[in-house]
Amino acid sequence: MNSLKILSLGGFGQVTSNMFVYETERDILIVDCGIGFPTEEMYGVDLLIPDISYLLPKKKKIRGIIISHAHDDHIGALPYILPNLPETPVFASRWAKALAEEKLKEFGVPASLVEIHENEAVRLGNFKVEFIGVTHSIPETMHLVIETPIGYIYHAADFKLDLTPVMGKPTDQKRISEVGRRGILCLLSDSLRAERPGFTPSEKTLEEVFEREMGSCRGKFFVTTMSSNISRLKQAIDVSLKHGRKIILVGRSIEKNVEIALRLGYLKYPRNIFLPLKSMKNLLPSSLSLLVAGSQAQAGSALERIVAGEREVKIEPLDKIVFSTDYIPGNEVAINELIDNILRLGAEVSYVGINSDVHVSGHGSASDLKKLIELVRPKYLLPIGGNFRHAVAYQKLALQLGYKKEDIILADDGQVVELSPFGQVDLNKKFAAGTVMVDALGIGDVGNVVLRDRKVLSEEGIVVAIVILNKSTLKIIGEPEIVSRGFVYVRSSEELIHQAQREIKIALNELRNRRISTRFLRIEVQGNLEKFFFKKTGRRPMVLLQLIEV
Repeated sequence: MNSLKILSLGGFGQVTSNMFVYETERDILIVDCGIGFPTEEMYGVDLLIPDISYLLPKKKKIRGIIISHAHDDHIGALPYILPNLPETPVFASRWAKALAEEKLKEFGVPASLVEIHENEAVRLGNFKVEFIGVTHSIPETMHLVIETPIGYIYHAADFKLDLTPVMGKPTDQKRISEVGRRGILCLLSDSLRAERPGFTPSEKTLEEVFEREMGSCRGKFFVTTMSSNISRLKQAIDVSLKHGRKIILVGRSIEKNVEIALRLGYLKYPRNIFLPLKSMKNLLPSSLSLLVAGSQAQAGSALERIVAGEREVKIEPLDKIVFSTDYIPGNEVAINELIDNILRLGAEVSYVGINSDVHVSGHGSASDLKKLIELVRPKYLLPIGGNFRHAVAYQKLALQLGYKKEDIILADDGQVVELSPFGQVDLNKKFAAGTVMVDALGIGDVGNVVLRDRKVLSEEGIVVAIVILNKSTLKIIGEPEIVSRGFVYVRSSEELIHQAQREIKIALNELRNRRISTRFLRIEVQGNLEKFFFKKTGRRPMVLLQLIEV
């Protein structure tokens, strides 16, 4: 009897880029296929996807990809990964399947998507997978009971034990307990909020919060949250209708997901409650609620463009903006800068830093996590879905329940967790885990996406533009300096370089008078330069813009 290998292609100790591999001698099962988000230092990078180099030589062993739920850090990489894994079936709940289909359609990627339901099972090679419905911040989240040749694995991606969910049923704790009595070899569990005591509050509590925040708003009421969090959008809509406010959707992801939810019956409203953006000029600000995409301050998102003065919507002093979201690790600086710029416009902002109850996490806190351990009663525990510090906090919870340190697997980036038929754990094997950077040509242009890897750099080259700005006025000091490597030889292309310098100055002069973050400013000018060089040369070098404020 062979062993079972468990790998995280996005890397153990990561919150995002979720992609787990279960491998036996004959078969491979993949769970989730999500994106990650770049840090401020990753210039020109829009998102990160798991590195599937490990899988490419083993494609014939892959039996399928199972999606636990519809958040982007679990489904967002499908359009990038599936072209390299053709004919791999994808199994997802109705809501996750609908959102995945929409993403794949945008990219023109064909795929075989199969709808799954709780309390059902599928056989994939020598794996049998059963689905248990659990509560999270998104409908139809699934836990997986994976029967393998050496025993049962319980895969618990993001969850909390919400007794009063806004959509769907509470987690079926009785069924989980029944599964636990079979004898679970290993529990892979969400650990993101292991440091937080108690149970995570119910999604239902947000209705009262929206009531309170809307009740004190005399202008336009904005709500921004994850676009796929349809239950949160439902609560904001319900409270808005109760207060006689009209609903306006702003941002492509919000518009698209609400349309899908209406079509599939997750939202049951007459379509005339949603007004087009152009109609707001004829209505009183106090009669409007706007649901806006961009809660993570994504560059070029609807909310960032509103703040920059690029949309028909204007933020005014009597308005209120509620950030009903938590910060995804790595986005803290960008979100805080966006909030600062909203406050400069005179509006009120309600966010977790000052009102902790405007967001309810979809992740279980310490008591939720301990309760799942007690229900499943596994031999081994493997914390996932958090950073390494969260895994350590999870270990402490398990120790309180009587587990020994050797029963709690703290896997690190690039480690293979190998379970033997005799119940032993081997952590000595390594592989190259990590993420691949993806860069889109132009803000929001999801149609022309390229991987900026070494191959692209060797073929197209790189251009670095260094610009010194006056910190208070954002005026350019001196001439922009342009350095080219592998693109054009600067001395023999002086006219092209001079034209590029003029492009930079024109773009900065147009943008600097807007209420705009330097991060957004950099990305906009960078995008203009990419288009300029392609128009002039037919080539797409990687363009990096360094803004130095003095």
